[in-house]
Amino acid sequence: MKKYQARIISTSLAMIFILFWDYIFYYIEKNPINWPVDILFSAVVIFSVWMMAYYFDQKQQLIEKVQESERKYKYLSNEKNRIMDNLQEIVFQTNAKGEITYLNQAWVIITGYSIKECMGTMYNDYFIKEKHVVDYISNQIRIKASSGTFNAKYVTKAGVEFWGEVHYKLYYDKYHRFTGSLGTLSDITERKNAEEKLFETNERLAMQSQKLAIAGELAAGIAHEVRNPLTSVSGFLQLMKTQYPDRTDYFDIIFSEIKRIDLVLGELLLLAKPQTVTFKPHKINGILKQVTTLLDTNAVLSNIVIEKNFNLTESCKINGDENQLKQVFINIIKNGIEAMPAGGVINISSEKKGSYTIISIKDQGSGMTKENMKQIGEPFFSTKEKGTGLGLPICLRILKEHKGELKIESESGKGSTFYVILPLESDK
Repeated sequence: MKKYQARIISTSLAMIFILFWDYIFYYIEKNPINWPVDILFSAVVIFSVWMMAYYFDQKQQLIEKVQESERKYKYLSNEKNRIMDNLQEIVFQTNAKGEITYLNQAWVIITGYSIKECMGTMYNDYFIKEKHVVDYISNQIRIKASSGTFNAKYVTKAGVEFWGEVHYKLYYDKYHRFTGSLGTLSDITERKNAEEKLFETNERLAMQSQKLAIAGELAAGIAHEVRNPLTSVSGFLQLMKTQYPDRTDYFDIIFSEIKRIDLVLGELLLLAKPQTVTFKPHKINGILKQVTTLLDTNAVLSNIVIEKNFNLTESCKINGDENQLKQVFINIIKNGIEAMPAGGVINISSEKKGSYTIISIKDQGSGMTKENMKQIGEPFFSTKEKGTGLGLPICLRILKEHKGELKIESESGKGSTFYVILPLESDK
């Protein structure tokens, strides 16, 4: 009813005016009645008033719609600001120049900077400009990427460094020109510290494992080499004892010491025994994801990107010891990282072939010569200046225990590819 209000009021007033006019013109002025003219005049007046009132009503409705839209926009804007300001993650927006155009309240809490003083400043004024991060962002814009993630160290107003994880979307106009970005920034310092501690722990455990393995190999070698001549010595002493019955007490002391030596050699042999392992079905994708997550930080610090192409289904499992299998992949991936001092890409993929899974780890390092390839896997041989030459022998031993194998393709100057082949657990 409200949308006809002006028309109803205006038409009613027009009709009252016409009746009032007719009353004066015909009854007071005593003019003769001309019905056709009178009806036509009344119709024209009423129609004109109706149309003007119609346009007035339309205008009023349009104004009300605009006002309602403004109210809704204001409400949604307030709701958006309220939600944004209650997020624990920083939400940011930049223009094509990289200047900050929006920040939420989390920025103030995390960095200590006020929003006002940061508006219009460059996005990269607040993180430590490491070359690999700057190059990564520039490259993403150059290849017209739509979204991505990167980690960088930021600095608060108080000068405190913290790790930030940035998820962003990049926008372009119809001419494919970069117009700006929108994203979130999370403080992941605790997670990074935990990863670094875990990495250090694994490094320490790996070193201990290598030391124990070497100690075991040396112990086994020493024990076997000493026991052989010791057996001969013991035999000859037995013969000599019969020839010198008056020196039995001396021989008893000698035999007692030989027995002690044999006991010590037995204890040394315990070091050479393989460690107790627990074979259980494990999802190979899960092991690979844990290993790559662990080594991502190390890779980023070396300007290396780890690409993952896991083509196995979640049902693909291998029967083995989880920790030993992780050690195999950690050793190989670390070798790839150390082989690329200038950075690059390590591609890790997995696929199923028959009853086996093949995990390939490809790096862009300097590769190996044919001569080096012949010596790969031998204890103490390493192509790295500070390498121990124990990593791959340990990997080969673990894979042998898991009924798997390691194949290597490498060419000098073109990188290396390591293929870890393991039998899949049969479905029952």
